Amino acid sequence: MTRKYQHPTDEERAHFPEHGWLKVENVIDPKYIEECMADLWPRLGYDPEDKSTWKETYIKLPRHREVPTHQLCPDAWNKMVEIVGGDDKIDPVRERHYGDQFVINFGNEYWKSQEELPTEAKGWHTDNDWYRQFLDCSGNALAIICCFTDIPARDGGTLVADDGIPGVCQYLHDHPGGLDSPFEDTLYTHIPSCKKFTTIEAKAGDLITHGLLPHTLSQNHLHYARVITNPHVNLVEPFNLSREDGDYTLCEQVILRALSREYIPEYKPTRPRLEHYPRTAFFKRARVAEELQRMVEAAKAKGLDPSSVDSIYLKGAAAMQEHGKRYGYDKEYGPGGVFKWETGDKFENIVPSSRQMVV
Repeated sequence: MTRKYQHPTDEERAHFPEHGWLKVENVIDPKYIEECMADLWPRLGYDPEDKSTWKETYIKLPRHREVPTHQLCPDAWNKMVEIVGGDDKIDPVRERHYGDQFVINFGNEYWKSQEELPTEAKGWHTDNDWYRQFLDCSGNALAIICCFTDIPARDGGTLVADDGIPGVCQYLHDHPGGLDSPFEDTLYTHIPSCKKFTTIEAKAGDLITHGLLPHTLSQNHLHYARVITNPHVNLVEPFNLSREDGDYTLCEQVILRALSREYIPEYKPTRPRLEHYPRTAFFKRARVAEELQRMVEAAKAKGLDPSSVDSIYLKGAAAMQEHGKRYGYDKEYGPGGVFKWETGDKFENIVPSSRQMVV
């Protein structure tokens, strides 16, 4: 039976398999943008009017508040559901809520006058830091970019390698044993030879969704705070890359197109599948206590009671447990350990002796 689409347009259905990404404009409820952005600067401890206080060029924050995705961006959610093959295919718990886990590209004075070619960019990835990566993995069926500020040209929008997907898919096809994160030095070595790059430009309220698309940050030449979040759509089952009827989802079509195949019956993972604690969550959650303190102080400065601070970390053990299940914080560390953040946009790979707990 041929799939029927009600929400993605004909143009969008053609664009996604060809480019691996799709931009949907003005779909995030402004109410949630305003609520989430209200305490951004207190959380950072930066003065928005004094750029000398912006200590980091690029930073990732933990999540304090969240709402069901279908409430945050209902029109975009309907499109995403059909792109992956239906609501019943989506994990009922994992990342069903999106929130304020901001990724902020500030830029700095140096990049106001310097240039960087896409082929010179570092940090290429496909947003997998919580499971063993196989060709048919659907744990990150879609990576999402929710835009909380405008992203004009040269403002550090996400840089994507449109023609980088075939190299990723071919490597995964040829290595059925899968990859354990980190694998940035293995899976993306072909990117400097790519020819088609796009730097995302958008307005606050826009949403960009993509699959196995190599991407990284571009330099922010405007030295202006570009704020996004980067959640995902997780499926229950792996992709089916050998359907008898050939009626593939749009996500599956991306992989098949990249490999110039109509089906891939020979592909079988040769190691067990594995999910683990998200590697980047460690350094984000390490910020929680100091962020909460600044949020409380900001509330007091406004004459508000500290109880007015809205954070999942202040809602009790049951709420925290549910929150942990949504993002894999209840899982053990993986083979590659976790990232520990250090001052100066630097990260250290560590393997803690016990699982991180945030109270």
